Amino acid sequence: MSKMSKIVEKGLKHTLKETLEDKNTACEHMENRSLVEDKPFKIPKLIYRTKVEKKEMFDCQILAFNEGENTEHIVIYMHGGAYVDEITIPHIIFCDKIAKKTNSTVYAPLYPLAPNHTYKETYPIVEELYEFVLKTGKPITIMGDSSGGGFSAAFCEYLACKELTQPEHLILISPWVDISMSGDYEEFVDVDPLYGVDGLREMGKAWAGDLDTKDYKVSPLFGEVSKLPKTTLFLGTHEELYSDVTKFYNKLKDNGVDAQLIYGEEMAHVYPIYPLVPESKEALNKIIEIISG
Repeated sequence: MSKMSKIVEKGLKHTLKETLEDKNTACEHMENRSLVEDKPFKIPKLIYRTKVEKKEMFDCQILAFNEGENTEHIVIYMHGGAYVDEITIPHIIFCDKIAKKTNSTVYAPLYPLAPNHTYKETYPIVEELYEFVLKTGKPITIMGDSSGGGFSAAFCEYLACKELTQPEHLILISPWVDISMSGDYEEFVDVDPLYGVDGLREMGKAWAGDLDTKDYKVSPLFGEVSKLPKTTLFLGTHEELYSDVTKFYNKLKDNGVDAQLIYGEEMAHVYPIYPLVPESKEALNKIIEIISG
């Protein structure tokens, strides 16, 4: 593990662990988020590699990176944040890099979040966006991290249920595939800087609304996976979701899906999106290779 990775882990533990490890703090965090969730998003002032715009599409704010007829690929990126927190600067930097280095148009929906909203409102938005990009005829990658990775997998299962066209690639970064948190996570108490089962379980319930938290639309671990496209998963060996993601990968392989699981040794949750971390650069290069074909 690099020195920079250790610094990032300490920062994560300092800012997020308390929110996730306790039911009450998670509920308090969701209550605070509910007050600002529906306010317009402002694109942060950064130095971008591509043109970045905020668009109103399909009744949703969507960040569009490098949009234009001359791009070669389309990426739909679903950001993480336990279905509660909005897109972050690391997500935006990551999408901008992907757009530039693969000559892709990247669409990142700022989808409705819990506790004000549930999964029901996001599916129609992403389905309409997907139908829109299908018309371009360009190769499509659906990609996401954490909860966004879980949604990306579930959405592809949803496409299969409706017998709709699958994307060319599905890329999942530490996907949250079981929002019921029904697995065994105790061995990661001391190694995952974001360890927190009870808080995540409450956030998962908020996202599911009146749906069973083990329904595939919110927990793709329990869905039908045989028709999923070529899938690449990235997973840190020090994250509590390790066993759930490994189960999901094994289910993909058992059902004949062309799947690859790439481990980040001693890495924490969603390590590929952290700027300035050497280990993330290796993962980024692999993602660029996959999208570029």
